[in-house]
Amino acid sequence: VLLDKRPVKTPKGSFLELPTLELAQAVAQEWGSQGENLRTREMTLTTVGCTAVDLVRPEKAACVNRMLPYLAMDTLCFEDDQELLAEMQAMEWGPVRQWFEERFQVELRVGRGIMGPRHPQATESAVEEQLQSRDEWELCALEICTNIAKSFIVSAALLEREDVHSKDAFRWALLEEHYQIERWGLVEGEHDVSHTEFMMWMDACRRFGQHGRTLLP
Repeated sequence: VLLDKRPVKTPKGSFLELPTLELAQAVAQEWGSQGENLRTREMTLTTVGCTAVDLVRPEKAACVNRMLPYLAMDTLCFEDDQELLAEMQAMEWGPVRQWFEERFQVELRVGRGIMGPRHPQATESAVEEQLQSRDEWELCALEICTNIAKSFIVSAALLEREDVHSKDAFRWALLEEHYQIERWGLVEGEHDVSHTEFMMWMDACRRFGQHGRTLLP
């Protein structure tokens, strides 16, 4: 990435070399849109790129190990005790879980209320094996997306499926919150701001996670 013909460096001093020209141009545009003071919270593409170079590339195995525990506590594997909400969750999440099971050739289990699911050990092992083949860009995007969405399943679908976009990840990850907003209303200036940031991060992660990838249906 070049700004005024000078290479951009990461916080640890490495050159920010990205996997595609499209991503490099998008990061340069992100910098160009800044005013006198950098609004770093809005520089999501830059953050993903720098994190991939500085933190994920040197320790890819550690990145994989950080993500695996999310599968055991995945939002999409916890259905609510309230029947109406549980029906919505089953309708929205069921097809996503099914896709994940077919994609990774694993079995997912679902808990109800505070009782968490206990996935088979083979499930975690299969997912770990798949992740070990990913490059630093995909791993970084997947980890950031998983941290924000609190769902490895949602993140995998967003990064791998052609028909899944940020708005879908937003709906799945925050389904219970949307249910409560429909009942009690939106707190202006609270949910709306966090929702905007959520979408920004999902968009950035999707762009990095899908570089050079043949997307799945």
